[in-house]
Amino acid sequence: IINYTISVSVQETGESFTYTTSDTTYSFTALKPYRSYDITIAASTSIGTGPFSAVSTVATLEDVPSSAPVGFSASMVTSTSLLLSWDPLAYEDQNGVIIGYVINVTVQETGASFQLESTTTELAVSNLKPYRTYVCVIAAATSVGTGPFSEIYIVKTPEDVPGEPPLNFSVSVTSSSSAYLTWHPPSYEKQNGEIVQYVIRASVLETGENFELTESEQSLELNTLKPYRSYEFSIAAATSVGLGPYSSIVSVETPEDVPCQPPLNLSASDVASKSAVLNWKPPPINCQNGEIILYAINVTVQETGERFQLTSTTTNLKVNGLKPFRTYVCIIAAETSVGRGPFSPTFEVKTLEDIPDEPPVNLTATSITSTSFDLSWDPPPYESQNGEIVLYVINVTVLETGEQLQWNATNTMLEVTGLKPFRTYACRLAASTSVGLGPFGPEVAFQTLEDVPSGSPINVAFVVLSPTDVVLTWDPPNYEEQNGKIVQYIVEVANNQTGETQQFSTPDNSLNIILKPYRTYMLLVAAATGIGLGPFSDPETVVTPEGCPSGSPRNLSAVVLSSTSIDVSWAPPDDENHNGVIIHYTISVTVQETGDSFQHQTDDLKFQLTDLRPYRTHLISVGASTSVCPGPFSSEISAKTLEDVPDAPPTSLEIVPLSPNVIVFTWNPPPYENQNGKIILYNVSVELTGAPDTLMIQLETAGESITFNDLKPYTNHTFSVAAWTSIGIGPFDNITVVTPQSSPSAPPTNLTVNVTSSQSAFIAWDLVPLDQQNGIIVSYTVSLTRSSGSSQLIETTETSLSVASLLPYETYLIGVRAATIAGEGPYTDPVAITTPEDVPEAPQNVIAEDTGSSFRVSWGPPERANGILLNYEVMYSIPNINVVQGGMQYEDVTVVLPAENTSLTADAEPGLTYTISVRCSTKIGYGHSAGVDVFIAYPPGTINIDSPEGIASLTVALIVLVVIVLVSVVLIAFYCVYKKRRSKKYVFNKDSGFISGGEATLTFKNDSFVQSDVEGGLTESTKPIIANEESEM
Repeated sequence: IINYTISVSVQETGESFTYTTSDTTYSFTALKPYRSYDITIAASTSIGTGPFSAVSTVATLEDVPSSAPVGFSASMVTSTSLLLSWDPLAYEDQNGVIIGYVINVTVQETGASFQLESTTTELAVSNLKPYRTYVCVIAAATSVGTGPFSEIYIVKTPEDVPGEPPLNFSVSVTSSSSAYLTWHPPSYEKQNGEIVQYVIRASVLETGENFELTESEQSLELNTLKPYRSYEFSIAAATSVGLGPYSSIVSVETPEDVPCQPPLNLSASDVASKSAVLNWKPPPINCQNGEIILYAINVTVQETGERFQLTSTTTNLKVNGLKPFRTYVCIIAAETSVGRGPFSPTFEVKTLEDIPDEPPVNLTATSITSTSFDLSWDPPPYESQNGEIVLYVINVTVLETGEQLQWNATNTMLEVTGLKPFRTYACRLAASTSVGLGPFGPEVAFQTLEDVPSGSPINVAFVVLSPTDVVLTWDPPNYEEQNGKIVQYIVEVANNQTGETQQFSTPDNSLNIILKPYRTYMLLVAAATGIGLGPFSDPETVVTPEGCPSGSPRNLSAVVLSSTSIDVSWAPPDDENHNGVIIHYTISVTVQETGDSFQHQTDDLKFQLTDLRPYRTHLISVGASTSVCPGPFSSEISAKTLEDVPDAPPTSLEIVPLSPNVIVFTWNPPPYENQNGKIILYNVSVELTGAPDTLMIQLETAGESITFNDLKPYTNHTFSVAAWTSIGIGPFDNITVVTPQSSPSAPPTNLTVNVTSSQSAFIAWDLVPLDQQNGIIVSYTVSLTRSSGSSQLIETTETSLSVASLLPYETYLIGVRAATIAGEGPYTDPVAITTPEDVPEAPQNVIAEDTGSSFRVSWGPPERANGILLNYEVMYSIPNINVVQGGMQYEDVTVVLPAENTSLTADAEPGLTYTISVRCSTKIGYGHSAGVDVFIAYPPGTINIDSPEGIASLTVALIVLVVIVLVSVVLIAFYCVYKKRRSKKYVFNKDSGFISGGEATLTFKNDSFVQSDVEGGLTESTKPIIANEESEM
């Protein structure tokens, strides 16, 4: 027999499976609960398969359902009840007899939960809450237990009317016509849906009026209440289904307010010139809005705009102290304790006439002439007229004569004629109504206008003070001829030689007259009032003596002859300005640029100025003189001498270095007095000195600075500059400087490198060429750059250097540069060297691992190989089993591996620690080693019998094992006998059998086989064979 073929079929579904085994037992797994399995077995040899055994049927036990019910639905009956239904489980998921269903329900809004049970696939549920979301999961149950719960099902009950009114309903009276209502929604459990609005019911107790208001928020401000009223409010909430119950009534009273209408029928009686009686009725009762405690009457005097207020607690009032003939506009309002209501329409009362209390005002005279004027005035102030003015009376007194006059007028102006010139008239004015004449006003004086004097000044005389000064004196005209106030006198002066006439005015009785010398004049004087000039007096003749010329020479001109001389010429003053005989001329000269001045005299009409400075502006004027004194100088003319070459060099020469190669040369112009013209450009030169070849550069510039580029650093330079005018060049001045140091412009020369070992070299070089040093060489920098790109800089003041810190077997690029205090120059072309090989460094990352009966050691290459790696050497010790002198003897093992190998695996003894070292080599030799320790542990379940503890543990284990074997044999024998006697449940033959729902073991004995529960143990001859995890029954 080489194997057995087991055929299994499922009675409920018809499914079948075939399994093959070489043993006489077979364990089935992944069976379905609550199924009947038919099993038959056939044996096979190398020739073929024999017949199958008789079928044995095995039933698996029940289990909990493997899925949840589906098709869950809910039918609403009312807002508090519903009918739930679902589909039964598919047979393959029942796993036994479904004995009931469990529904777990959670109220989403509150988190409350409860459980429902049913033995059928539907369930009527009552006592639910309206408008609640119920989250349901359902599971089926067998006798074994409850299966998995379904996915979540959401059931929501419909809305209903609220079960209670809104909470905390309150009404706060905010004014006599407004109140603020607030409330909270009904408690959540009583809302029974979404509150869509609130209905407020209100009643007015005094009138029986009822009204309703709706609001979607939780507060309401009413602004249409009536003052001084009692209101009752209640409120209910509404869902989309309908209105809930109303709350209890809240009663409030609105406070008093101002009346909403004025008093009625305002009228007047017993009207006199200074008093009247007012009468009225209260406002309508429904607009009083409280108890009327006062009436306020606002009165406006129509004619003046004056206002005042009267009060009364009754419905009439006698008003005294009024003004006669006034229209009083009255309005009246009622007041409660809160305040005043609206005023009534206006009502007018007019008092009777009386005589004026005051005279007319603002008496003035206009259009006044010397014999007439127009009088005008304003009526008495309106408040004092006391009626209509019908007549004005003017009493007049002439102050100069005492004469009395009276004039009457019916309006506020009067034209008066036939008066005397320059007389004062004092007037007093009174007004009259139909009742009588009022008081006269204060006296107001008016004066007739002046006229021109009718006579000339008297006692005219003169005194000659100098050739140009004469004093003329006089007295006023006689008083009767003045005809007004003399405001000025006019003096007329006539020149007999030219016929020219001049007039002068003065308020005084004398005048100092400026005349021309050496002339004959006629003098006359007349008086003037504000109206005009009277007649002139008889003429007085005056002859003036000789004086200074009053005019300057004419036609002054100048001709520039050279840079140092000018010709000047002129004409005499006009004849009328000679004022005598001209005896000589004075020429005045001022140098505009310096302020220097000088004068020359001549009796000729021309003069030559010499010894002048070049390119100077000379301001020239000329004056004439008589024997008495000189006259004024003429207006200045300017004449500029011609240019010349500068007679001094530029000043303030300065050198400003910007860099070793760039300087700025600056200067100031020559002193002004030495420029001798307009500086148009500068001649600049630079001379390089102290060099093998002297260099000379000449430039021209219009500015006062110039920048020189590309100069040679650290070299003497002499800079010179001279100024040019249009005539020519002036003298030079110079300054000598040394340009600053710069970095060398060339590297050192003849760089050589001699490698002296794997880590050292000798480097030498020559100086930078002298003409490219650009200063004093203060140091050298040697650059060592490795093939990796990293570099090392070494500074020295010598021209050679020994380096002892190189790396073996490394390529270096070596360069040298020189430095002055200004900076570093360029590097030499690099010299490449490669240092010789050396022994390598130790390997890196050496790691040893316990791999059971061996160890594995691995490593990485050294950080620096210092050459070409040839091999790795691994050294460790192994124990010798022979015991020598009570200890373990070790043998050293050396393994040499090619450089490509980076690990080694070697046999090892448990319970020992191995010390391992690894090193590598180049052609020079081996380098340093790297070491690691590894402990080889015993395999799991083994004991180290070499130790006393191991021997003791082994002894105890053997004793326990013997006991367990003996007890097991006894129990198995007893169990087998018991089973044979009590039941055939675990013995399988051709007729019957039973197998659990999980895992079973089959034991083959000839034509029958025995099953034992895995948990219950196996018979001696049983060999368990567990079916592959992928197999299913």
